[in-house]
Amino acid sequence: MSAPGIVAESRQQQGYGQSGFTILETTIALLLMLIVALGSASLFSFSIYNNSGGSDRAVSLALAQQTLETLRSVTFTTAATDARLNGGTLVQNGVLRDGRSFQVTTIIDDNPATAAVDVAPNNTLKSITIIVESQSIGRGWAVGLGGRVTLITQRTRTE
Repeated sequence: MSAPGIVAESRQQQGYGQSGFTILETTIALLLMLIVALGSASLFSFSIYNNSGGSDRAVSLALAQQTLETLRSVTFTTAATDARLNGGTLVQNGVLRDGRSFQVTTIIDDNPATAAVDVAPNNTLKSITIIVESQSIGRGWAVGLGGRVTLITQRTRTE
């Protein structure tokens, strides 16, 4: 049998040799994890802004195409011309799509050969320009461009 003092001493030696994390090591590990988490949070923020800008641009393009198709479908013949194809500039503010506000500018030039927007109803060729801009754009990639979509086409008179 062993003496009681020897048993207590051997238990102390066993506890002394155990390894573990110190408070300093734990603090450094937590700081590293915090830095990684903050980096990924900024990426989430960046992607949200870009998705918002992309959504505005997609809705702007759909709105411009819809407006252009409407102008392509109206009458433009020698006998009659729809009033929507009269030369000039029409600006529509506050056009709502998907809960966002857009400005739609329609420019119809009766003489595309000149730099100015001409009004000459008897011409057989018209240049149609549709510009759609988001009025509620955030801080995404589209801010520099203003979220602008421009479609340009020409239309000739049919007999």
